[in-house]
Amino acid sequence: MPGEDYDNDYGEQLDSLATIDEDLKGYLSEGPTDWVEPVYEPDYSTAIVVDNLPKVPKDKYEKLLGYVRKIYQQIGPLAEDGLQMPVDEATGMTQGYAFINFLARDSAEKAIAATNNWNFDKAHALKVNSYVDLVRTMAHPETYTPQPARPLTTVPGLYAWLKDAQFRDQFVVRHGRDTEVFWAEAGGTPELVYGGEREKAAGQGRFWCDQYVAWSKTGAYLLTYHRQGVALWGGPNFEKVARLAHHGVALAHFSNTDRYLVTYSYPQVPGDGPGHVVVWDVERSISVQQQVALRSWPVEPYGKGNYFKWSHDDKYIAVGKSAYLRNPQAAQAAMDESGGGGGLPGHQKQVSMGGVGGDGVMDDVEGQISVFEVPSMELLDRKSIRAEGLRGWDWCPKSNLLAYWAPEKQQQPARVVLVELPSKKEVRRKPLFHVEDCALTWQNEGEYLCAKVTHKKRQSKKKVSLELFRIKEAGIALEMVELDPTPVQDFAWEPAGHRFALLHGEDAHPFTVSFYSMLQPVTGQKEVTLLHRLESPKARTVNKLLWSPNGSIIVLANLTEGSTLEFYDVDTQSSLAKRDDLSRIDYLKWDPSGRYLTDAIQQPMGNSYYKYSYDNGFRVWTFQGTLIAHIEKPQFYMFQWRPRPPSLLTAEQQRKVKKDLRKYERRFDKEDREKEMNKKREEWRRKGARRAEFRSFYARRREEMMARKEELIALQKGYDDEDPDNYEVRVVTRRMVPLGEPEMAGQ
Repeated sequence: MPGEDYDNDYGEQLDSLATIDEDLKGYLSEGPTDWVEPVYEPDYSTAIVVDNLPKVPKDKYEKLLGYVRKIYQQIGPLAEDGLQMPVDEATGMTQGYAFINFLARDSAEKAIAATNNWNFDKAHALKVNSYVDLVRTMAHPETYTPQPARPLTTVPGLYAWLKDAQFRDQFVVRHGRDTEVFWAEAGGTPELVYGGEREKAAGQGRFWCDQYVAWSKTGAYLLTYHRQGVALWGGPNFEKVARLAHHGVALAHFSNTDRYLVTYSYPQVPGDGPGHVVVWDVERSISVQQQVALRSWPVEPYGKGNYFKWSHDDKYIAVGKSAYLRNPQAAQAAMDESGGGGGLPGHQKQVSMGGVGGDGVMDDVEGQISVFEVPSMELLDRKSIRAEGLRGWDWCPKSNLLAYWAPEKQQQPARVVLVELPSKKEVRRKPLFHVEDCALTWQNEGEYLCAKVTHKKRQSKKKVSLELFRIKEAGIALEMVELDPTPVQDFAWEPAGHRFALLHGEDAHPFTVSFYSMLQPVTGQKEVTLLHRLESPKARTVNKLLWSPNGSIIVLANLTEGSTLEFYDVDTQSSLAKRDDLSRIDYLKWDPSGRYLTDAIQQPMGNSYYKYSYDNGFRVWTFQGTLIAHIEKPQFYMFQWRPRPPSLLTAEQQRKVKKDLRKYERRFDKEDREKEMNKKREEWRRKGARRAEFRSFYARRREEMMARKEELIALQKGYDDEDPDNYEVRVVTRRMVPLGEPEMAGQ
């Protein structure tokens, strides 16, 4: 992932790549396998080119080299043999430029900013550029050659499922060797949409997918993982629309509009080669029927689990880099050993962990967030955002604003910072003191940001406070809420609302759920207000809060070996239903419409241990807590609702829909009743047909038996077992004496 500035022109590279081995062809269901692996180039983002140096003879070479080294070592440590100054062999004179390679990309960026156009002497003003820019310039052809026109391909019906007359939602399940997509039915039993029938019909033991699957952000595509890379499927019949080759891919993230995709691969064993991150242009890959990779990075310098994140409009993709994000456990241990980051001013502790420079010093100790413009993948303003001590960050869901936090360091307090893009202007900063941890949570409409701050232990208990930012107000107003000194187990914003819920409590004590509003409910003033608190019975525990997408309803869940669910109406402050003893729930998710809640019991793929293989399957509940479906599947691996794209209705249109909700409810209730009645009629018809079939069979067999009755009686020596005169009927009455009543037993 590092190396923000090296050239990655895949258009030329992909033409020279070999196709996959013959024995892997046909791995997917349709056509020959045409996976093509992107070429991963070395990381040159730490190198710069210094031009317009004086041209000197050999006797002055070492003096000039030492002077240049002294200048740039003040900016950052150089790599081994990190300074090269070419000499013209014919004349013995230096050629007026030098190549410098730092240990850290950040040092290279500083060097460019600090020394470009700097007066080296009276006659020489330095021209300093990234080595990546030099490579890109040299690779550019002198004359423009137009590419031949390529017919474009479109995928019809990517969102056809949204036109369902019954407004149903879809979900995908993985179990055994099967991958199946279903319609969710109000009556309970799901309706199969596609289960890999084309692949199974092809024979040779083929299946749709034998690994995990994932929906794209808007639900347009279903992504399947394969050894060679990922495949994208779409349309009403789930046709294959694209293949993106990335050997050993372990994870993939779609952008918010589904136009782009990021794939990650990690080395499984030592010596397996470096992992890589690749950014793909999905729309172009589909339209030109050719893999279009925008850029790739090695994984190692950023660390496994440190992911790229997309802005809400896909204009930018960003990644944070710090010692903590690369390796949280090692970074925390180093901080603890050094007394929480203290020490003498300017002192930098040397540690040993992944991504450390050759001299043992962390090359990115100060931390940064690198923001790239899409689709050019150029580093925004050619500089990363400095975020010293970066611990966590995230984009605003509705605007190009990002928030990050960093802990205390030396004499600087911890802080939460909001940065606006593309200007990179810092629009709000909140200093924090005695901080142990901080969690940033955006409201899904981007109106509010909560920083849940856990302060260091004082007087035997840790203090927790909430820093609440009002993003839409001038100057980004801020309010603080101090909480009881009990751990906050969970925090959840109400979707598209102004309320939030907090779950307090020790592990061994009953829980408390507090409901707050960012608006005063009576006057409507912008003031954080405690609405009410819900205390739990002593025997009941909760560790997860999950709001319905429509708000108002929240599920209080205990996701442990003996799981429980409680459906709670926040508006009326009443419990709708409680469900206990549900085994070990490890997946809990609302459908996009907020009509259904699904819990699932899943087992890890490739794991056959007994403790993971019992009670597997999923349950579907209505938002009132009524169970409508319970489907058990052996080797059940995953359940995932198909997302819906953002609504195209305006805020006024959505308010009108909610106002007319009763009218729609009557219509939908009528349709549901008709559908249920049709199901019952079909069931009655099926049972009637089976009953008639049985009666016909019985009559036929009876007729056959009567035709042979004389023969059968003769075989039994004249005895007819159907003649009632051949039986003696006796009536026997017995008195039952209860045990433990000796006075009756003796009578």
